[in-house]
Amino acid sequence: MLLLLITAIFGPRRLPNSVATLLLLLEIITLNAVIALNGAASNPFSMVLLVPLVLGLMWLPLGWSIVVLAGSIAGQLSQLYLPQLHTHNASLAEHGQSMIIGFVLTCGLISAVVAYFRWQLNRQTVALHTLRERQLRDEQLLAIGTAAAQLTHDAASPVQTIRLLLEEIHHPSPHPVLTEIEEQFRRLETMLHDWRTIADDVRQARLNQYYASDVFKALRHTLALARPESAINWPAAQAPATSVVIADRTLLPALTSIVLNACEANDEVCADPVNISLAITPAYWQLEIENQSSQVAEGQLQLLGNRLVNSQTGSGAGAVLSNATIEKFGGQVRWYYRSGAVITTITLPAKIPA
Repeated sequence: MLLLLITAIFGPRRLPNSVATLLLLLEIITLNAVIALNGAASNPFSMVLLVPLVLGLMWLPLGWSIVVLAGSIAGQLSQLYLPQLHTHNASLAEHGQSMIIGFVLTCGLISAVVAYFRWQLNRQTVALHTLRERQLRDEQLLAIGTAAAQLTHDAASPVQTIRLLLEEIHHPSPHPVLTEIEEQFRRLETMLHDWRTIADDVRQARLNQYYASDVFKALRHTLALARPESAINWPAAQAPATSVVIADRTLLPALTSIVLNACEANDEVCADPVNISLAITPAYWQLEIENQSSQVAEGQLQLLGNRLVNSQTGSGAGAVLSNATIEKFGGQVRWYYRSGAVITTITLPAKIPA
């Protein structure tokens, strides 16, 4: 009550925990003294002693709440030594002692209930905070996806124009460089075609069964074209497939992006190969990528894939997109340090092939 009054006077400014605890203890001592001088435990208004206790449990953090609880219990137990509880009327004295003990037990029960509800509230607060972060990431991904779709659409016209120009150039006398230009141009046309296929699969929610051998064959082919200069130690030949991953066509680009990021980070600091290992069980696949990298703060590494981060080489959009894609299939991506190297662990749920 005293705490509420002072809080109302100061308005939105929150009192320090130590000051709030002192006010509550002062109120507990004052109320106990008033109750003790006016019938002690037999006073029907003794229940008002629960008010500062409940306020302390709700207002203060755990450590200060325990101080208020201990003060409230100590104030009640001190009344066991009042003279009126040791009169010649044994029944009345026993009744007063029982009421005090019952009050102490009530304090403990209320504390347990409030602690449980605070724990539930904290869990919901953490879940809400996680949901907000995920919503922010999804909004960023939506913006990136919209920009990528628009860019792909806008690139279609120049690509067709270049194709017509190449055909025109071939008629008089083809230049030797044109062969290389056409090869690179075919790669561009293939990527645009793959983009349309992936978009169709996502729109129609079309899922496929992926075997480990097929996934790594596609990864090796893509990495050989994108980064032929990077050295990669691929997993040894796997035994006959015991499980498959159910996903759409966005799985391979997501895995490719993660491996590409590891190769780029590794090539900046050393010439050692990137090590990739794979563990397959009937319930999950676990892909582990080990690469050397320039020192990154541990906190920033933990945020990688969850939100856009500032760095000298980019914003981490590729990691965010890949992480969101893996999570869409029920998987998880985690980055951490081990023996000075960056370890990327990708876990994907698997099923026994039909």
